[in-house]
Amino acid sequence: MTITINKSKASISLIDESLFSEGTHQGDLFLEVGLDAVTFCLVDVNTQFTGALIQYQFQKVLNYATLLEKLEDVFSNADLLKRKFRKVHCSVVNQKSTLVPVPVFERGKEYLLLGLNCSLNADDIVYSDKLKQVDALNIFAVPSDLKRFIMEQFPLAEFHHYSTSLLEGIMLDTKKIADKRVVLNVHASYFEIVIAEQKSLLFYNTFRYQSAEDVVYYLLFVFEQFNVNSENIRLTITGELDKQSAIYALLYKYVRNISFGERPATLKYAAKLETIPKHFFFSIFSLQLCV
Repeated sequence: MTITINKSKASISLIDESLFSEGTHQGDLFLEVGLDAVTFCLVDVNTQFTGALIQYQFQKVLNYATLLEKLEDVFSNADLLKRKFRKVHCSVVNQKSTLVPVPVFERGKEYLLLGLNCSLNADDIVYSDKLKQVDALNIFAVPSDLKRFIMEQFPLAEFHHYSTSLLEGIMLDTKKIADKRVVLNVHASYFEIVIAEQKSLLFYNTFRYQSAEDVVYYLLFVFEQFNVNSENIRLTITGELDKQSAIYALLYKYVRNISFGERPATLKYAAKLETIPKHFFFSIFSLQLCV
């Protein structure tokens, strides 16, 4: 599925009318922000009802200065964001994160531990998420300018990394499956590969891509490293990818046991949200598992 955007115009805007009914409870706002897009969903915590999904996609945004200009425009024009929210949870999309097993983690050493795995800027703000389904913490960085912008809009916002919600959602599902499984979570310019078996997370990494060949190359490389047989492995696809895409067509030449995942069953979804494929927007719908 390909979605384009004009300035200040949402690429997806699905809002249930009940959100504007008199007596509607204040909901929690979940947002996922990265250089490619910003996505919002609104959840009534009393009923676990997800009543809105809005996404703005960005083209050729290569740095956070440009991203902040885009966000200024979005927040100025999105009426839903002018509501009062019970809580706000902001998920940051970047590659500045690392998983650290609980026995190795040292409180106060987050910046040092993260710096061993990625390049940090002096003004990056470092946070950590405790994963509930894996005995590990996800240490991640938020650019200071992005944090400042979000806090100006929502002073009590809580920050998470998008990979935390992705892994929580995948590992919760994996508990129900006896065999090893591979999950491919696809976005417009990057994707994740996760290998899991019941309660064990065996592999997780993020890759940038420009073509379908890039995706298949990295996937088969990971298969080789972990002795995964592409003929019989279960490959689950989540994220914004459908059967009409070039990526799916090429994948099917190498992996025959392909299925699409589903968003978390812990939430109830408005009828309008049922119009999008159930494996789309997996990471933001899974964000409620982190709070």
